[in-house]
Amino acid sequence: MKDQLFIQAIVDKGKDAREKVKTEFSNISFYQLNWKPSPESWSIAQCLHHLMIAHSAYFPVLQNISDGNYQLNWWQKISPFTSLFGRLLKDQLQEQPKIKIKAPKKIQPATSALHLGIIDQYCKSLDTFLHFISECEQVEIDKTIITSPTIRIITYNLRDAFQFLLQHEHRHINQGIRVKRDERFPLN
Repeated sequence: MKDQLFIQAIVDKGKDAREKVKTEFSNISFYQLNWKPSPESWSIAQCLHHLMIAHSAYFPVLQNISDGNYQLNWWQKISPFTSLFGRLLKDQLQEQPKIKIKAPKKIQPATSALHLGIIDQYCKSLDTFLHFISECEQVEIDKTIITSPTIRIITYNLRDAFQFLLQHEHRHINQGIRVKRDERFPLN
């Protein structure tokens, strides 16, 4: 089913994410951007870097879909788990996490300090991601099945993917906000 209203709602949710990032993180220092509450936690910069890597993992398939060149492979056509995986990911990747989930190795952020330009880079990456999503207004989003770029056996339809990916977006922005609000967060 083509669902322009759904696509617009997802794009709007992405625009909300960009505004939240600009509002919360535009006026912080390099040190604040890279500060971590603990060695195993992520900094604000790492949260944004992780999201940029996640966006770019979907760019090739979304480019093919928007160009009209996308075709389902044999597994996408027959996988009996497509709707199950979609539901599981929507449930697991909530904006307010129920449980902590380790990011797949392929989309983990850099461990070294990241520069202040990461905020602008994140916004550009998100804009590209949202552009690809908006290009899907005329796509049968419930029938277009894609494969996870991180775990090749997992398939889901575009509707589920867009829902959990934007939940994931806000999940990590909220994580960055929690870092900023930590009582130990540096003053400059």
